[in-house]
Amino acid sequence: MYFYHRYANMDYIFASAVRGCTAKRIVISYDIACQWHRNFLARCKNLPPALDFDPSRHTLEYVIPKFHIAAHGVNCQSRYSRNYRRYIGRTDGENIERGWAWMNTASLSTREMGPGARHDTLDDQWRAWNFRLTTRFGK
Repeated sequence: MYFYHRYANMDYIFASAVRGCTAKRIVISYDIACQWHRNFLARCKNLPPALDFDPSRHTLEYVIPKFHIAAHGVNCQSRYSRNYRRYIGRTDGENIERGWAWMNTASLSTREMGPGARHDTLDDQWRAWNFRLTTRFGK
C-alpha cells in the first residue's frame, strides 16, 4: 500500500522520470528542493514496487532554480544555489517554465475539446514553442 504524503505526487513523478536511469549523479532542480528532499530517501521505500527507485545507486544533488532561489533565506541560498555546483553554475534552470506563458492562451481554446484533440493541439503548441526557440538561437 502506498502511503500518501504531501510530496507523494512529486515523489512519484521523479521516480517515474528516473526509472531505469544508470547515471551516477542526478541533479534535481526544483523550486522547493530545500523542503522536498527532506525524508525523500525514507519516502522512496513507500513508492509502488513497479518504480523500484533505489536512491543508494545514485548521488542525488538538490538545487533551486535561480529565479526562485531569491525568495529563499540566506541558508537556503548558500546550500541549494546552482552557482556552487560543478558543471551547472551558470545555468538558470528556469527555461522549462517560460513556455507556460505561451501555453496559457491555448488553454482557452482547448478546454472544451475532447481528450485526443486537446492532446494533439497542445503537442502542436509545444512544438511551435520549441521551433521558435530553436530558430532564434544566437540572437
